[in-house]
Amino acid sequence: MRLKDNLLKLKQVDVYSLMLFTLFKLSDIPEYASLSRMAYLLDKDSLLSLCEYFGGMTLKIPTIEELESIVYSLVLYQYVNIDNMEYEDAVKLLGCESSELRKVKSNYTKIVNILDKYSFNTDE
Repeated sequence: MRLKDNLLKLKQVDVYSLMLFTLFKLSDIPEYASLSRMAYLLDKDSLLSLCEYFGGMTLKIPTIEELESIVYSLVLYQYVNIDNMEYEDAVKLLGCESSELRKVKSNYTKIVNILDKYSFNTDE
């Protein structure tokens, strides 16, 4: 089968994946190595929006574990700083793994300092 016939069989998502893979190979930029897989995770419009807004930037995508830790820390913030619960009671209520608790507490302390400096107006 000829190359042209193979190319005609590609779905749109495959074409975008091929474009991103080719970009990696032509530029030899290591950070582009896994971009071709993004074409299968995002629809065309989302992929193009991502490129439009973040094109040229280097991004680090958080892990699910990192996001989970932040969620626990933010819930702790809500319990203590919004719901006025005692800190130790709030920590117990979280129910997160003890191995993660040190990070959650550390993040909580940082979040308190961060949020004390910002005002979020929800009326707008």
